[in-house]
Amino acid sequence: MTSVDDPKINIQTIKKAIAGLSSDVQMLCLPENSLYLNLGKTPIPKEKAFSEKSPEIQELQEICQKKKLNLHMGGIPWWYKGEVCNEALLIKKNGELVETYEKMHLFDVNLGPGLEISESKSYRPGHRFNIFDIDGWRFATCICYDLRFPEIFLHYVEEHDVDTFLVPAAFTTKTGEIHWKSLLLARAIETQCYVLAAAQVGYHRNGENLRKSWGQSLAIGPWGDVLHETADYRDFLDSGSVQHLPITLTMFREKIESYRQSVPVQDHRRFHMGLVKK
Repeated sequence: MTSVDDPKINIQTIKKAIAGLSSDVQMLCLPENSLYLNLGKTPIPKEKAFSEKSPEIQELQEICQKKKLNLHMGGIPWWYKGEVCNEALLIKKNGELVETYEKMHLFDVNLGPGLEISESKSYRPGHRFNIFDIDGWRFATCICYDLRFPEIFLHYVEEHDVDTFLVPAAFTTKTGEIHWKSLLLARAIETQCYVLAAAQVGYHRNGENLRKSWGQSLAIGPWGDVLHETADYRDFLDSGSVQHLPITLTMFREKIESYRQSVPVQDHRRFHMGLVKK
């Protein structure tokens, strides 16, 4: 996606993607900021946060019920107990809302002139580890900056026997070029899990406000093999494309089991994760 700060525009992109899916697709995974991407210099206004009463959420619930589709929202501003968090919301195929994960590690960085980001001014940090099951597959979510903290991935594998990690993101072009793919490959190899990373891509514009996202959505197998990959923002812009076509992936449990049997990393591990630092 190339989201902006207008949910009406973003939801049209989502609906087009859903309309183009084949009937056998079980789940569609969206990037971080799928419904709202803050392009201003100030924190996200609290009134921009979504809830179960938001018309955008209710519209997507109806679509998921009609299409029998599970929709992972990646990460959206979500109103939770009087605060705003970056929530990886799941809309199940029966329309049920599941709060799968709150982004734990907030992106407070200064990458040079004009590229200072302070997510903590908009969100409260998450502290809940959640997993969800679809057709017997165990999924965990880590959002964007979480990718740099392998301990959260290892915790999910040790304590929850996760099969697949979803890593929705809006990586900057500066960090994305150097670190994005390498970090994703490392997390897949370390955990022996599938890693599916839906990414924002291209130039996000609203008047004079501009933000750039690296893109390069990836689907990685438990051996660390790249199964599918989309263009980064440079190739995406050079192509003149305005389409955001989803990667379609079929996962096979025997690939996870085979790799874990041949290289039993979890059995050999001599250090284990402790408590989460508050």
